Amino acid sequence: MQLRSPKRSIQAFIMNSNLRLIILCLAITVYGCLLVYSASHGYGYGFSGASTHIIAAAIGFIATLFISQIDYDDICALWPIWAGLSLLLVLLTFTPLGLNASGTDDTAWLGIGSLTFQPSELMKIAFIITFSVHLSSVQEKIRNFKTVLFLGLHAMIPIGLVFLQGDDGTAIVFIMIFLSMLFAAGVNLLYYVIGLTGICAAVPILWSVMSEDKKARILCILPPYVEKYLQTAGWQQYEGLKAIGSGQLAGTGYLNTTNGSLFARNNDLIFAVAGEEFGFIGTMILLILLTLLLFELFRCAIHARDPLGTYLCVGMLALIGFQSIINLGMNLRLLPVIGITLPFFSAGGSSVATLYLGISLVLSVSFSQSTRRRKALL
Repeated sequence: MQLRSPKRSIQAFIMNSNLRLIILCLAITVYGCLLVYSASHGYGYGFSGASTHIIAAAIGFIATLFISQIDYDDICALWPIWAGLSLLLVLLTFTPLGLNASGTDDTAWLGIGSLTFQPSELMKIAFIITFSVHLSSVQEKIRNFKTVLFLGLHAMIPIGLVFLQGDDGTAIVFIMIFLSMLFAAGVNLLYYVIGLTGICAAVPILWSVMSEDKKARILCILPPYVEKYLQTAGWQQYEGLKAIGSGQLAGTGYLNTTNGSLFARNNDLIFAVAGEEFGFIGTMILLILLTLLLFELFRCAIHARDPLGTYLCVGMLALIGFQSIINLGMNLRLLPVIGITLPFFSAGGSSVATLYLGISLVLSVSFSQSTRRRKALL
């Protein structure tokens, strides 16, 4: 792996880097850190409660600017290392080293001194890398059943592991990344029809083996059962909606929270904090920033110089897009609470750091496309 020469790096960075994506990430980082600090302040912790996220976001953003200068071909060539490292860390959660973080019902964390790390976050990025390499290597045979079968087996490794951890939400995110990247590769849509049919047929079986707690999370968002579960499974979503509604147009003001009983306000329900303190205006700014980010990732995908670059961008587009949709659905009581955070905004050092690792891959794809286009014009 070779970095570009230091003498030309600054000039090349200015001329060829995707400044739109960098500026968007910077704006999102600042807004996210403000929300996480406010949420921690609402719990009475102040900076100490938000320090991990803020420091990780700052380091992640700065590191992204450097990593993006490494050609993504070189990064992807080391896929066995990324796959092995992430796999090892996830497997360690099944040992006595695995931790159950406060407020969760899955053992998906590792302890590092006083800090905790969620290996599945790193595995998302590792999967995007390895699956992109896999797809690009079988591009000519993508409509072959055997090819699709092996691609499915590839995806079942991370999906199965996080499911065994008890983290159903993350498993769903992996599935959506997998399906999105397959679609971008041009897989026969018949496989989607078959898969959807199988899922529909399995719903009664899944419901019969589902725990009462998970059933309650689903039922509490359905109109006939809202009142029944309002004081139990539906309480936090109800409190989140109250917080969002209390913000009205311009919000109650920064650090001026009125709903101290809102649990998970710093992660799963961070959108409710934006709605309460910054009102409709603040939530629209948040949504606009995320939408612009997704459009930029899509633009990078369609302008990538090769399929490998396209798949990397599509993987990050799916990760951020579907996590955002699920989290916003949770906050608005349109989807059940399944422990999915809002990318870049929800508190979590391991989450924001690995997201920036993924963004650095997209920036590398964009940088490479720009430099090669310039060379072709010379």
